[in-house]
Amino acid sequence: MAVLNAAKVDTTPGNDAVCPFSPPLGWEGDSAAYMVLMRSRYTDLMHGQRMIFTSSFSRRGGHMEVFGPYAEEATRIIEAMHNKPKALKASA
Repeated sequence: MAVLNAAKVDTTPGNDAVCPFSPPLGWEGDSAAYMVLMRSRYTDLMHGQRMIFTSSFSRRGGHMEVFGPYAEEATRIIEAMHNKPKALKASA
C-alpha cells in the first residue's frame, strides 16, 4: 500500500492502493454494495487501520476533501467512526 494522505479521500474505483475508501478497479456496485464492501474492509487489517486513521484525522479537526462517486457514503462512514468513541464513552 502507498502512503496514506488522510486529507484526501478519493472514492474512485481503482484508487484502493492509496485510499481504503476506494473500491477496486472495475467495480460497479451501488451504494448498498459499497457499504458492504467498506464493512468488509473495516475488518481487514491494512484497510481497517487506514480507515481508523482517516477517521481519527477527521475527529482531530483535520480538513478533509472527500470526492468521487461514493463520497457521500464515505463521509457517512467516517462520521460514524468519528462518533463511535463518543458513544462508547457515554455508555460507560
